[in-house]
Amino acid sequence: MKKNTKRKMNKKKKKMIIIVAVIVAFLVLLTVILKLIQNNKKIESIYDANSLKAVIEFCDCKYIAEKDSELDDYNMDIYMEFKYSPYQDGKSQQPFYDVTIDAITNYLSYRKIRLIDESKGLVIRVDTNNTSKITNKYFNDIEESEYFNRLLSDANLENKSSLEETNFSINTELQALVNNEWNTSNINFGQRTSTFRNYDIYFDNGYRVRNIAGKLFNIVFTNKFEKPVIGNIKVGDSFETIKSQLGDNYIEKNGILEYMSKDLYVCFTTNEISVYPKITYNYTMFERLLEQYNEDKDFNSFMNNLTSMWPDYSYYAYDTDYCKISYPLKGVKIDNSTNALNGIQIFQEYTGSLATEHKNYYQVYYKTNDSLILDQELNRLMDKSEIPSDSDTHISSKYAEKSKLNEDGKKYNIAFFSIDGSNADSELDKNIYADQTYWYDDDNYIYSINHRGIYIYNATTRKTMVLVEGTDEFNITNFDYTNKILTYDGKDIKIEA
Repeated sequence: MKKNTKRKMNKKKKKMIIIVAVIVAFLVLLTVILKLIQNNKKIESIYDANSLKAVIEFCDCKYIAEKDSELDDYNMDIYMEFKYSPYQDGKSQQPFYDVTIDAITNYLSYRKIRLIDESKGLVIRVDTNNTSKITNKYFNDIEESEYFNRLLSDANLENKSSLEETNFSINTELQALVNNEWNTSNINFGQRTSTFRNYDIYFDNGYRVRNIAGKLFNIVFTNKFEKPVIGNIKVGDSFETIKSQLGDNYIEKNGILEYMSKDLYVCFTTNEISVYPKITYNYTMFERLLEQYNEDKDFNSFMNNLTSMWPDYSYYAYDTDYCKISYPLKGVKIDNSTNALNGIQIFQEYTGSLATEHKNYYQVYYKTNDSLILDQELNRLMDKSEIPSDSDTHISSKYAEKSKLNEDGKKYNIAFFSIDGSNADSELDKNIYADQTYWYDDDNYIYSINHRGIYIYNATTRKTMVLVEGTDEFNITNFDYTNKILTYDGKDIKIEA
């Protein structure tokens, strides 16, 4: 009996052990399954990611593996497949790569890493300051800006298109400029009304004229000009009318229609016709500068030589961390900064040997399918299309004021846009830095300059009147719009404009 009882107890123990083992195995399996589910669960936000794999998959890429880097100075090599090739579907995928790399680097607390996509033959080195910032990115050992700009340049050359010449007649005003080799010294545009954004405004006659280095750079015919400008085309004619007269050799972009003849470029918009001269340039010295820059990589020397040789730029701005310059008539633009090295860009207006030879110089990129004239025209129009709403409750119903602020909070480059186009646009002298400004009424604009005076500018007559001058602070603290009383330095003055 005792033996049978002992056997029964051993059987019960074995059953219990088996049951416990099964339960433990089930719990282990359940834990593994839940972990797998959690790891493969699609997260709603990058901040929900609890693994590098989750971050990569959140960016729509495929995670493969990670290991210590095989390259000195780098912490980790990450094997993955990016969703897109660097240039795909006819466009650069740089924004996608930037966002993906930022997400991965941020998750890894800005360690220096390499991202390796063997399917695309791509190795991306990400340099950081090891704490909070990416300092540089290299795609197959090429700096990121250079890499993507080169891809775009190559794509432009592979899919070449060009703007062909169109034959059309021009009005007597334009013909006089052509005959005079675009010199405006002997051309009578009428009475100049104002100057605005580097243009002389002949408002009543319907001209806006900009000269650079003694020659016409751009002439704009406004809706005040009622005669035909190109063929039988007048300002305000529809694009359909223009195309029916001039044909299909055009570029249309952002509401601008561009044609080219043997003598000029013409851009049509809804209420203006803008004309730029087409001039034959000698690019020999410029291309020698590019050769030298390709050898020495000395950007400062290159720019000094360039601006000495070509002082007729339409735009030039630079500081310690950027340099931008544009020559629309020559088809050359340079745009470099610490954020992006967009380099020396060659556009379709360029007629030097590089237009056909396409030499692979350092930081030289070919945008020969694009029009720099059209780019210039768009920038010219942007000033007016981006008229800001004035934060002041008392504003003019006739003019919109636009200006910039310097580091001291002073306004400069103060310009006045006619809202309905019935008056001339104008601007204050570029040397004026205003401390306080107020609209007196629809026409008159008050501005103060510390230790100099308080003035009122009439945007319609474009005349300035002195309200008070001297060496006082001239700190305006209030303007009573109803009674037209201005308070400054504790004093009140009644203003009658």
